[in-house]
Order: sequence, then structure tokens, then C-alpha cells
Amino acid sequence: MDNTAKFSGKAESYQSARPGYPKQLAARLAELGMKGADAADVGAGTGIFSRFLREELGCSVWAVEPNGDMRRKAELLLGNTPGIFLREGTAEATGLPSGSVSLVTAAQAFHWFSPQGFRRECLRILRPGGMAVLVWNSRVEEAESVKRNGEIFRRFCPAFRGFSGGNWEEKQAAMEVFFGGKPACIRIPHNLYYTKEKFIQRSLSSSYSIGPGDEGYTAYLAALEGLFDQYAEDGLLCVPNETKAYWGRLES
Repeated sequence: MDNTAKFSGKAESYQSARPGYPKQLAARLAELGMKGADAADVGAGTGIFSRFLREELGCSVWAVEPNGDMRRKAELLLGNTPGIFLREGTAEATGLPSGSVSLVTAAQAFHWFSPQGFRRECLRILRPGGMAVLVWNSRVEEAESVKRNGEIFRRFCPAFRGFSGGNWEEKQAAMEVFFGGKPACIRIPHNLYYTKEKFIQRSLSSSYSIGPGDEGYTAYLAALEGLFDQYAEDGLLCVPNETKAYWGRLES
């Protein structure tokens, strides 16, 4: 499947249940000089990180998203937001003018990109000395509930290769290609809390998740509900998580 189509039909659950980002991340990015930057948020999805850039850092943001379902949801939510501009485009061909931004971000998205193609496009659209930031909300995979969650996905979802695309070693290698070396990293503890409804929606929003009509769907939902019931306290499930932001200045 074309990577740009992996989230077709998932925009509603994605927007409803995907988590935001900690304010501490905005503070750290401000320290690096990103406050008020002209930014391109690439692979913007429904605009969660684009909104974060605008509201927490005062950036002017081009939210670039190739998937029609995700982009239409972003337009409904952010289409009238001053300082956020939505456009169709890919990581390798954003359609933005050359030298138009000083910051490029990708949140929960870089693992779908061609590292070399994205690097070339960033070098084209960034001004001299511009910065790139790659962000993930990343489950703490050593946690027992997260291990159990992964077992459920492996059992029912043939496309599951690991959380956030799997294999962090491959991601690290791809990031070194993109940045031209090992990037700096910001890590912020950011545990996530879900009601049962939101936990199910979060699971269904994953690119690898099966959906209604797929074989095993009823048993899949029952397994997810069982996990929630086992680990939740007072109606909330805590998913151990940290926010990781890899950053650096790109040089040709």
C-alpha cells in the first residue's frame, strides 16, 4: 500500500484519540530559537502538531498532508485558524516555495518518508541555517500493559511491525541519513491516559489496525477491551509514554 493511503478512513478516530504534546517540549524548542518561526509541518495529518506549533510557539504553519481524508478533517478543524495554512503535498514534494520556512517538523510521520527525498525537499524549502525536528509520542515498550497491547496487535493485525512503524534501529539509521549525522534528542516523560472508548479509538487509528468487516475484528475488540479492564484504574488506562524530539540544522 502507498504510505500516503495508510490512514484513509481513519481520520475521525485519529483526531478523536491521538494524544497531544507536552508543554515542556514547546519550552525546549523555544530555547532552541523556534518561537515564532515560519514552519512547515509535513505529514500533518489532522493538524495536531500544527496546532501545537501555532498555539504554544506562535509559529506561522504550513500544514502539509497528502492523505485526502486526513486533510479534510484538518480543514474542518483548522481551516479558519489564523496562522495555519493547509495544503496538499508529500514529504518529498511539499509544493512550498524555495527558501520559504526556517523550521520543518514531522510528528508521528518521518517513518513513512524517504529520508533522502525528504532531506532534499527540506534543503530546498528551508532558509540557510534552518532547522528540522522529528517528533514521536513513543510508548515505553518495557511496560507490561504495552507488551500486552503489542501481543494483541501481532495476533490480529497482519500489518503490525511494531509501534510507530517498528524497529527504532532502522529509524535511527534513517534519521542519520536525513540529518547527515546523529541528531540531538529531547526526551520528555509524557504518560497518556485513556477512557475505554478513547483507548479503542486510539488502537483503531493506527495504520496497521484492522477495521469493521475484517476477519477477527470482533475478537480483536474484545481483546483490547480485556486489556483495558485488566490494567485500568478508576476508569482510566495509563499508557507509559515519552515524547522524543530529534533535531538539527540541515546543511547541503
